[in-house]
Amino acid sequence: MNSLLLYFKAAFRALKANLGRSLLTTLGIIIGIVTVIMVFSLGKATQNVITSELEGYGSNLIVVETKIPGFSDTNPGMATAMVEGITVTTLKESDMEEVLKIPNIINGYAGIVGLERVISLYEDQKYMIQASNAAFIDIDQSEVIVGRFYSEAENKSLARVAVIGDTVAKELFPNVDPLNQSIRIKGINFKIIGVMKPLGIVFFQNMDDQVYLPLKTMQKLIMGINHIPYFMVQIEDETQALFLKDEIIQLLDQRHSIKNPDRRDFRVTTMGEAMDLLNIVTGALQILLLVLAAIALLVGGIGVMNVMFVVVTERTREIGLRKAIGAPPRAILLQFLTEAITITVVGGIIGIIAGLLAVYGSISLAQYFGVKIDFFIPYKGIVIAISAALLEGLLFGVYPAKKAASLNPIESLRYE
Repeated sequence: MNSLLLYFKAAFRALKANLGRSLLTTLGIIIGIVTVIMVFSLGKATQNVITSELEGYGSNLIVVETKIPGFSDTNPGMATAMVEGITVTTLKESDMEEVLKIPNIINGYAGIVGLERVISLYEDQKYMIQASNAAFIDIDQSEVIVGRFYSEAENKSLARVAVIGDTVAKELFPNVDPLNQSIRIKGINFKIIGVMKPLGIVFFQNMDDQVYLPLKTMQKLIMGINHIPYFMVQIEDETQALFLKDEIIQLLDQRHSIKNPDRRDFRVTTMGEAMDLLNIVTGALQILLLVLAAIALLVGGIGVMNVMFVVVTERTREIGLRKAIGAPPRAILLQFLTEAITITVVGGIIGIIAGLLAVYGSISLAQYFGVKIDFFIPYKGIVIAISAALLEGLLFGVYPAKKAASLNPIESLRYE
């Protein structure tokens, strides 16, 4: 035990003697360890956020959205259509009304999302417009804290009323009560009848900088359309979600005259399936980042090995002298192996500290912008990081150490 401590003391002295070179050697290891810590911490924190937000919406929801015919159900429907520049116009509010007649489906709302310039007497900015029928407020986790939400009668009569998010209220009406004030969208005046409760970031989208309009008002007065990109229904028993999904598909296949499932112009997703998909995506991203971390660690390990070869060459005469006075090859091997392990472990510790600081900074920044995400120490990631650093020192230090141990003492003493 005492001899091992002596080896580590000697290793730290050697590290301090060439501090700049030692730190540069550990750079790849530090980057790899930082990545490992961030993957385990931010990956888990992000999964927790997504899970809690999906649970907040409830597992008793089913989403029906447009999809380009010929694309698989795993392709994001509306996003794909936007990227391809295609507008699918076959989904109607009447489709939702028929779906609501299916037993055990108890409520639903249709929605349209768009970006429009919103003008008040004090300011004008672009905001996301969330248009839906009145059932939105009963199904979504949103809540009105000032005034009220619009009614279904107002939706059907194309009422020019609006409910605004907390950020919109503060930006468009600084130091003014926004209730009963007017905003203008595409040349049309809307009376503000309510302000939403602050929600912050939900699914990486700021819910407080949105304007809520009646669906039919948005369709007829602003966009001039009669189709919808999606609708969401609420079911009575979440255990029936997959069965009701099949019922919805059969009904819409019949209404849209679809005989080939590959040619469907819609996609139906339960909240359970959405959760599974998000877990797959985040899991794949974590694997990708861990692969990149492994590459960084490999590069760092090769750097350590190369530096140890240089160290062995620089200290050839020292090795010869130690052997000449009786040091066994095992002692020489342990000395240089300990130095390699010390370099990688120091790099690992620096990487862990830097990784935790990076995670804390990232989460603090996200919290500042309203994301409900918590910081936690990834103990599993720390154990893996330390283990990886130790293993790296062993794997990439053993060959240079063996070379040092096998040097001929007479030739080593002659080395210039």
